[in-house]
Amino acid sequence: MFFGTYQNQLDDKNRMRIPAKLRAKLGEGYALVYGAGGCLYVMPEEAFQKLLLTLANIPLSDLEAQEHKRRILATVEQPEEDGQGRFVLPAHAKAYAGIDKKAVFLGVGERIEIWSEEKFASKNMGDRQGFDNAVTQLARYGL
Repeated sequence: MFFGTYQNQLDDKNRMRIPAKLRAKLGEGYALVYGAGGCLYVMPEEAFQKLLLTLANIPLSDLEAQEHKRRILATVEQPEEDGQGRFVLPAHAKAYAGIDKKAVFLGVGERIEIWSEEKFASKNMGDRQGFDNAVTQLARYGL
């Protein structure tokens, strides 16, 4: 499970490193996928395989769902890290997430999210009223 908030940035060659505390729990293989709200998901192999199994159950006859499946899977990257633990952030993923230079990594339970610093700041995650609202909204799920 992943938790916490970490700052990082791209280098001049569009490489980034997953923060050490998150990377230690990630395992060997992982997938980079477009996420909801304009972030990127970093999914460990097990979570990614679970997503693939869910998508595999969509019948070929459900053309609308197949289109959504295509849209999601076309974004998947399986980055290869260099000897220093860096990976190149593909241009399409960088553009989707709006990451210019600085990024914020969030541990969100079963996945890691990567946000542009600007998008993350606009979410006011540290705002008390927003936190109270989150707790209230999640009450319906047993929180």
